[in-house]
Amino acid sequence: MKISLRKANFNDIEFLWYLRNQADVYKYSRQSRTINWKEHISWIMPIILGLSNKELFIIENSKIPIGQVRCDYKNHKEVEVSISLLKEFWGKGFATRSLKSIIKQIKKQCKVQRLIAEVNKNNITSQKLFEKLNFKLKGQKGQWLKYIFNT
Repeated sequence: MKISLRKANFNDIEFLWYLRNQADVYKYSRQSRTINWKEHISWIMPIILGLSNKELFIIENSKIPIGQVRCDYKNHKEVEVSISLLKEFWGKGFATRSLKSIIKQIKKQCKVQRLIAEVNKNNITSQKLFEKLNFKLKGQKGQWLKYIFNT
């Protein structure tokens, strides 16, 4: 298992659309449905061009894209993180190692005080992942659990 993370670029747009439209990914997202190409392009282009408050990182296994980590910079003190992997790579440590790397990178490069993860209450796998990385459950709003990691 050779895992690496890199910033998403134009070459990743199609992979990210494919990943987002996997039933095992979108069933736990805020828009629990597939999205069309036009919606995807409208969402992703500002991120790729550096015109939004979001960063996307591609998770690779031996240089092959298998997932993504997204960082939404809420303000200069908070970052919301989310992650998704192709199902065949679940349970193999990729998510844990990727999030550890992102946490380390965020701590190093900016003065963020806390990371936030909002997880669907039915997504037990993600709940366990964030708890394993010392995110603490701080509340629930509807079907969304809010996890906090103080840096």
